[in-house]
Amino acid sequence: MAGGFPVFRLYCTSAGSHVLCCAHFPEFSGSKPDKEFSAQQSFDRAVEQILREASFEPTTVTLIGEQQGYPVGDHLFDATVPRTGNVSFAFQKAGPPWIVLGLDVSSEKFWSEIDDDEDLRGLGPIAPATSVPAVVLTETGWPRRSALDSP
Repeated sequence: MAGGFPVFRLYCTSAGSHVLCCAHFPEFSGSKPDKEFSAQQSFDRAVEQILREASFEPTTVTLIGEQQGYPVGDHLFDATVPRTGNVSFAFQKAGPPWIVLGLDVSSEKFWSEIDDDEDLRGLGPIAPATSVPAVVLTETGWPRRSALDSP
């Protein structure tokens, strides 16, 4: 079984504001590319629905970056996720659109947690980090955890 992990997409609107979408990538069985492709399409549709429900038309937002897996800090997994906050992000060495991000963390805490976390460090975030105010949108039932995605 693959998938089931948290994914965070940071967008910029045509007005210059920012939106962070939080959702879980659907689980799928097997390693066949068509199963993963189908899961990716399902995920993309779910994110578009999250945007539309918050009155953001998906065709009017631009993807800044995406992080798959756990972010810096734990605010995005609080029982009640903040509806707005400052998103700090740094591009990964793999290049855009891959980022490492955190919500409402200082620059010092951002880099300190990356230094202390083998998974985050392995993503190869490149300094400097950028911080932007953003609206935070989540899928229904967020946050949820599975045995596969516990930090």
